[in-house]
Amino acid sequence: MKKISLFLLTAAVCLTLAGCNKDSEVNAFMSELDSTTEEMVAKIDANPSSAGIDEAQKVYDSHKPELQKKWDAIKGARGFQVSEDMKNKLTENVKKNVTSLSSTMMKNAMKLGSDPAARDKFQKLLKDYQDTFRP
Repeated sequence: MKKISLFLLTAAVCLTLAGCNKDSEVNAFMSELDSTTEEMVAKIDANPSSAGIDEAQKVYDSHKPELQKKWDAIKGARGFQVSEDMKNKLTENVKKNVTSLSSTMMKNAMKLGSDPAARDKFQKLLKDYQDTFRP
């Protein structure tokens, strides 16, 4: 009887721990962040002006609530909830997307740099974007 009870307790603990794994949630967040960032970059590249940045801001604003919700669900994941490999992938993914957005500014620096309103809007957008994903 003790062996059966111990087995059932062990099985229950294993199932509980398996249910707490957040790797799939991390993957879902990274996928949405990638697609949102790609859409934002495309808007800016298509129209490197104040209006293009307004379009990128609209894209971000439309995705931000869901991104924030997903980020809040995973940012505090510890230990067995997220593998070390997945934590590294998440860190690299966020860096890649911030870099992608920043690179768009550099790529379009001549056009955006001559428009102070565009430059200010871009800096606001980038700050908002980065602040959303702080640990």
